[in-house]
Amino acid sequence: MLVLMLAGEVAYVAGQMINSASIEEFVGSYLHIAGYDTMSFGKLITIWYKRNTFKQLVEELAVIWPVSIKDEVAAQIKRDSLSALKLRQFLYAFWNVLGVWLYNLTPIAILLYRKMRGTPGELGFVWQLLYPFDKTQPIFHEIVYVFETFSGVISVCCMLGSDLLFMTMSSHISMLLRLLQVQIRRLATTEGRNYESDNDCYDEIISVVKIHQRLIFYINDLENAFSVVNLINVLLSSVNICCVVFTIVFLQPWMEMSDKFFLGAALTQMGIVCWYADDIYRASVGVSDAVYESGWYRTNTRCRRALLVVLQRSQKPLFFTALKFRSITLTTYSSILTTAYSYFTLLYTSYRRN
Repeated sequence: MLVLMLAGEVAYVAGQMINSASIEEFVGSYLHIAGYDTMSFGKLITIWYKRNTFKQLVEELAVIWPVSIKDEVAAQIKRDSLSALKLRQFLYAFWNVLGVWLYNLTPIAILLYRKMRGTPGELGFVWQLLYPFDKTQPIFHEIVYVFETFSGVISVCCMLGSDLLFMTMSSHISMLLRLLQVQIRRLATTEGRNYESDNDCYDEIISVVKIHQRLIFYINDLENAFSVVNLINVLLSSVNICCVVFTIVFLQPWMEMSDKFFLGAALTQMGIVCWYADDIYRASVGVSDAVYESGWYRTNTRCRRALLVVLQRSQKPLFFTALKFRSITLTTYSSILTTAYSYFTLLYTSYRRN
């Protein structure tokens, strides 16, 4: 259904371009919805194509996941991370589902409003699609409405599936890096203990080095798995935000509330991706601070050299990229918003000129 919906949207937008439609007609043809569905379809195909990679990543995460933690500080970090993740996932999913159902129910609400006012009206359509038949005929009308309703829900589910998977895995890795920081900070900090000739301290440092290396390899694998998805986000988010803002400001007053929810979802979707990517970036850099805050000065030369390996490697931050073209942090989010505003200014100038 998503493929058919996307094909109909692309055909409709292409028809507008071929017929030399005005700017308001072209942007008002639900261009932002076509962009959203393109993102959903692209993410669905990418995750399906790399399904074995994602399966392996999930299984590996289950292996390195800390099931039971005796340290109270580390346990609190784990509880806070899981609580924040659950809340953000619920709010993000709720916002997207509510938004798509506002789009789905708006034609019914408009029809009921006109019936109450005694004005003639027919059930409208949810999206702007091109069909190989007359969709206004009695039987086809209802079928098209049901098709567009369920297609919109499927599109949102594909988007949510990819984004929630990214949120979950990124949050867990960021939490593991912070737990590693706690473990490093407590190295050689026990008062009255002679660390100059203590082999146990060296064994603890080697254990930390192995955990750090394992997390580095895991994050690199995770970045390679999500690099195409992140590229899709970066390329299309600014265009979607620009088009929906233009629609809200100048076009379609009946759909204004639904479009505002779409705008919120688009801003939140890219914001969440950049937030968690930036969180991993900061957590990876924080490992070097943890090494400096440990009791390294109490240890022998052998231990210091091992800690120096961790320090030097952690000074090279870990981050997600958009297919290696650019790193993704909160600075990327600011850049996307700036680009969207530039697109909007260009559209506004052309619109006013016409």
